[in-house]
Amino acid sequence: MTGRTPAAAAVLALLASVSVLVAGALPAHADEISGRVVVTASGEVRGTDQDGVRRFRGIPYAAPPVGERRWEPPQPPSSWTGTRDATKAGPACLQPQAPDMPKGTPQSEDCLTLEVTTPSRPGKGRPVMVWVPGGGFITGSGSIYDPARLVRAGDIVVVTVNYRLGVFGFFAHPELGEASNFGLQDQVAALRWVRANIAAFGGDPGKVTLAGASAGAMSTCTLMTSPAAQGLFHRAIVQSGSCRTSHPAGAMGKGMPAISSWHPIATVQGAGQALAGQLACADVACLRRKSAGELLPYTAQFPLLAYGTSLVPQEPAKVFAAGEQIAVPLLQGNTRDEHVEFTLAVYPQGITDRQYPALLKTAFASAAPQVERRYPARRFPSPAAATSRVFSDSGWICPSWKSGREHARKASTYTYVFADPSAPTPSGEPLPAHVRPATAHGAETFYLFDFSDTPGLSAAQTRLADRIVGYWTRFVRTGDPNGAGSTRWPRLGAADRALELAPGAIRPINMKKAHHCGLWL
Repeated sequence: MTGRTPAAAAVLALLASVSVLVAGALPAHADEISGRVVVTASGEVRGTDQDGVRRFRGIPYAAPPVGERRWEPPQPPSSWTGTRDATKAGPACLQPQAPDMPKGTPQSEDCLTLEVTTPSRPGKGRPVMVWVPGGGFITGSGSIYDPARLVRAGDIVVVTVNYRLGVFGFFAHPELGEASNFGLQDQVAALRWVRANIAAFGGDPGKVTLAGASAGAMSTCTLMTSPAAQGLFHRAIVQSGSCRTSHPAGAMGKGMPAISSWHPIATVQGAGQALAGQLACADVACLRRKSAGELLPYTAQFPLLAYGTSLVPQEPAKVFAAGEQIAVPLLQGNTRDEHVEFTLAVYPQGITDRQYPALLKTAFASAAPQVERRYPARRFPSPAAATSRVFSDSGWICPSWKSGREHARKASTYTYVFADPSAPTPSGEPLPAHVRPATAHGAETFYLFDFSDTPGLSAAQTRLADRIVGYWTRFVRTGDPNGAGSTRWPRLGAADRALELAPGAIRPINMKKAHHCGLWL
């Protein structure tokens, strides 16, 4: 016996039913108040609010590029009714398994989604950073980058983007005319989505920074030369890559020719025709009938950006040389040993003292003796370490510095070299002793973003990360990375100075002296 009368039990039951109804109604109302529900141009989305940040994941910014839409420009997304669940990441775009992609990550050809991360506290008019992931144009996904550190420290909004990759994103064929660079077109569509929708998330569509590392960096500088991107972003961050990045013969493997990521549209169309021949297809319609699984094995044949099109009218390096790129503030730089993991990958058996001069001759012809005098193997832990430094300076750091100098004639430009030999590596494996100390390609991203399968930073690394996050977010806010309490970052100018970002030693350096850029340019 409970001691309750039938009337009391009825009242309790009524109260219970009312409480259930109220409980069912409260979340939507509470979500609206807290900002967990946002109305976009396509419909409502509900995200999460935890640990000081709100996250909205898997938001479509374009229609699925499947069926007849394969190798077509991105189309607007369909609208939906009700409130869309935006608590889970959308699938990554189809790609081979990469070391930095968590195993088991869902993939799909239907992948044109983005994520928006904002501070939990209400606000509007916040600066926005749109992050384009790297991966050589054949791998990568925006969802693996957790920008909470940037969002909380800088009081900014960060948008991370998926775009079509490899054979799905950078295919071309004469039958398609100039249509190509579908992955770049996706990035432009994402920027248009940001312009139309970001105010609803508290962002300012008039303060957008386009940023990326590696292929994301090359995408960013390429869009600085694209008429289609005019007015869609107002600052740029270019990390571990530039529109002058290139590699001499042998740098990417024995017998490999010199390599660039930018090619005339006819070259990429030729690659598309070759693929059609490999798959016994007489036309693009036949290729569109192929399953995604049939095409994926060929994706590594298309890490290619086409120029000579309406999207990318000229080779971007020539646009920078002529000063015809978009005049936006630029923050640009590299890691100190960009090429070290590439050297280890393409020369897994190592490089001997006798092989080193021959490799330099293949890469630099008659200039090889001069290069060897500047980079004698005896000054490095091994010939492989010397090779890594040669290709880091010649193919990555100094070309990036040159494009920065070209841009500095138009707008404020800040360059850096990230030099923390204790930094994590994209592969997750420590560098072998015979090439240390070294700072691998893309390592600075670990100081800006968190990754689910990467160990946390040490106390010393965290202190450096805090400084870097401060520089980056101030640049996103104002176009100038400098602020009270931080080492002064000089604008790139006649002094040829960059900022070296190293543990306990953030300082300006002379690029000609530190990286022999006078030799390479």
